[in-house]
Amino acid sequence: MAMTKREMLVAVAEGRVDEEVMAKAAELIAAMDVEGEKRRQKAAEKRAEKLEGERVLEEGILAVLSHEEPMTASDIKGAVEGIETPQKATAVVKRLVGAGLVTSQEVKGKSGKVKGYTLV
Repeated sequence: MAMTKREMLVAVAEGRVDEEVMAKAAELIAAMDVEGEKRRQKAAEKRAEKLEGERVLEEGILAVLSHEEPMTASDIKGAVEGIETPQKATAVVKRLVGAGLVTSQEVKGKSGKVKGYTLV
């Protein structure tokens, strides 16, 4: 007869650890390992998909920026498809600044000074 998980746990709680309990524990551990590997693979696929989407946005930003005229995050939002908010534009541009592909500088905006971005 196959032992259920509950039966195995009851046997362990009562201190009755025999071959059947150890076999069931090994079976459960193997199942947990399989599930853990599936989760890791799915997470890796999601990360890769997100990274590819971010690369597309970075390429779009690099295509619209120039060496002379700085663009603000709001300008970039309007010029690059896939960027819905100025905050998203700022997040992507910060990575480009960190990579040394873009420079930031303060420019006069509608409501005071804001950051403008140009190609290096």
